[in-house]
Amino acid sequence: MDNFKIAFLAKYQFDNDAIRGAVLVTDKDTKPLEFRVTEPVRPTKVQRTLYGEILYDYILVELIAVPLLAALKEKPKFVLVDDEIFMDANNKQEIPIIRILKQENVSYAKDKSILEEIKSSKFPTIRISCSKKIETKLADVKTSLEEIYTSRNLLEPFQRIQDTCTQINN
Repeated sequence: MDNFKIAFLAKYQFDNDAIRGAVLVTDKDTKPLEFRVTEPVRPTKVQRTLYGEILYDYILVELIAVPLLAALKEKPKFVLVDDEIFMDANNKQEIPIIRILKQENVSYAKDKSILEEIKSSKFPTIRISCSKKIETKLADVKTSLEEIYTSRNLLEPFQRIQDTCTQINN
């Protein structure tokens, strides 16, 4: 795991209707290697009307996830996300996207039903899930995450992303 890289992809909502996307690539110790953030995406009234209920999906996948992951210089082994919608980007790019969540927040769509539990003596139990398209990679991801989770909280980098986006907006 010497050259191991993991990415954390998240959204940041502000000003009621604006969204930024951000990706943090780290090493196995969650030390930052690369950080990228999008410009704010502010859908217009016309876009809201035309896209309807799929607007949020379009923004998170097409305008945030795919461009951010394509721009990375430090290519991660996989990407962790905390929003299920990001998992739809698995159909549009090559880096496996895995959802991570606290055990008590387990809720997932029927087509994203592969679920694994990761325990740690230092941190609360977490779960990871993936789409059926990449389920063959889940065992390797779980093994890597179990090793990291013994010493690093895998949910904490998402807070770093939120804090950094808050600083950028101020």
